[in-house]
Amino acid sequence: MTISGERTGHLAQIASVAAFSIGIMVQKDLTTRYPPADILMLQFAASAMLMWIICAVLGYLPKRLSEVVPGFLWGILAPGIVFLLSSTGASRTDGVSVALIWGIMPLIGPILARLLLGERFHWSLPIGAMIAFSGLIVLTLDRQAIGLGDPIGNLLVLAAVLSAASGQIIGRRLNTRGTPWFRLATLQVTGGLFFTAIFSSLDGSWTIPTAKDSAAFISLAYLVLGMTMVAFIGYNLALSRIQVTWIAFYSSLNPAIGTVAAVILLGALVRPLDIAGIAIIVGGVAVPYMWRIIQGRKAALGA
Repeated sequence: MTISGERTGHLAQIASVAAFSIGIMVQKDLTTRYPPADILMLQFAASAMLMWIICAVLGYLPKRLSEVVPGFLWGILAPGIVFLLSSTGASRTDGVSVALIWGIMPLIGPILARLLLGERFHWSLPIGAMIAFSGLIVLTLDRQAIGLGDPIGNLLVLAAVLSAASGQIIGRRLNTRGTPWFRLATLQVTGGLFFTAIFSSLDGSWTIPTAKDSAAFISLAYLVLGMTMVAFIGYNLALSRIQVTWIAFYSSLNPAIGTVAAVILLGALVRPLDIAGIAIIVGGVAVPYMWRIIQGRKAALGA
């Protein structure tokens, strides 16, 4: 594919975040009726099949094992382990808490990118991180106090976020070494399928939506086409065009999109404190970027 340019990368990541955020809430709804691992198995199997067909049409099928292994192993971590932790955690806790915990992704990603990739960030990032983390901690503890959050569920979702942040670093390296980003997206989903297939077989049972549950099939269709295909194709395109710092930044949209999805799809309770908490988190994440805008305007006025 000849798609290029940073603007394309930014737009791809925005689309990826939106599809993923909505998908988290769709997953949460399905996991109230079906085992999380079985839902993930169906989701990844259908997505991988469609994406390999597209790979064949585009001429992106790998020719050597060395072209398969890195992306496949990456997929075992993210989305395999990430989705399993996230969906299992989401089945135990409330939707708004899930959205808020995913909101710390923009704070972790740049730090890992600096340590492991050498991507620089401004001193304003730690300041924003402290603001956002304080808002997150206060809100999640408060939701547990009123019986809306589950500590174990929240920890599982947090583990998913940390795994996803590590996956961003790996994905950035892979997508800047000349491998077609669509092939990497396909291998990533395939690795996720392999992991969930093994995990799903451990309990010796297999539960799928019945023909009478048409709502489940509609939800599953979105998980295949939206949460998996749109999210991971857009994600890999973005990783091939822009730095992890920007990839993580757009994850700040997760709390807002996820909370709206939780209200619409799950009928979640949202209080004024939750809205204020989202503002604190997003405000903390925005600090380093607002600083850049201010400095840029000062430079322009002085020119």
